Amino acid sequence: MSTLLDHPLPTLPPPPPPKLGGRRPRLPNWSKRTWQILAALLAIVFVFGVWLFYFSSVFALESLVVEGVRTVNPTDVGQRADLGAGTPLAQVNPADVEARVMGISAIDSVKVTRRWPHMIVISVVERDRVAALKDGDRWATLDAHGFAFDFTKKKPQGLPVVEAPEGPARTAAIEVAAQLPADVASKIKKVTADRPDNVTLTTSSGVTVAWGSPEQSELKANILRALLAKTKNKWIDVRLPSTPTSAQSSPIPAPPPSPSPSVIAGTEGDQAPSGAIPTVEGVVPSSLSPSPTVAIP
Repeated sequence: MSTLLDHPLPTLPPPPPPKLGGRRPRLPNWSKRTWQILAALLAIVFVFGVWLFYFSSVFALESLVVEGVRTVNPTDVGQRADLGAGTPLAQVNPADVEARVMGISAIDSVKVTRRWPHMIVISVVERDRVAALKDGDRWATLDAHGFAFDFTKKKPQGLPVVEAPEGPARTAAIEVAAQLPADVASKIKKVTADRPDNVTLTTSSGVTVAWGSPEQSELKANILRALLAKTKNKWIDVRLPSTPTSAQSSPIPAPPPSPSPSVIAGTEGDQAPSGAIPTVEGVVPSSLSPSPTVAIP
């Protein structure tokens, strides 16, 4: 019995090589002198272009624009940039200018852009001023990262003072100050901390605020805003923002926030009846009764 293996399969012939259409391109059959003249013309055009962009006044600097400044003097930025009028834009190295402008401590970042034919734009982002720190016989302004800048003899106006030992406690105090909304921060006189989870605020009117850790600072700030508007108590506890409390004066020492503020004195596990005031041990109940939980506006 014969099979397919007994009969070899037919093979097709290889395809013909592709035909070249027309003749291969050739360089013009110019004389040597013609090529020399052409090369000279190209060299002249190249040199002229270099001169035009790098050395002539056609694309020279005529105006310097500074954007983004709030407290920094634009003149100081221009002096740091060190760009003379008439400098060809092509000779301006944006990275070098940025490095010089970053020498101003109040600036957090800077970007330099050439806008042809005659303008340089310097866009700066200033550091956010969140707190003040006493440094020997002078005051330093701190940004949100704890970077100290703008040293002055007098205390900066409108900024809370940070009082905390260097390390995690100071970092936590600065973090809290940085997260305060402007309207709340303007009422804070001092931010103190001896541990990262034990930050305390003091308002200009003498109210002490037990803040705790920097966690949930936005919620705590909203609660504090509402409490300051509704009570004249001198001690406010927002360490446990779900059940803030306030009192006429601060307990000494201030107790830690209760993990179960709804449990009142009595049998363990009993829930506070409707309308009762959740309490923290050792704290006089707030005048905000029957419920110390403040609705956030």
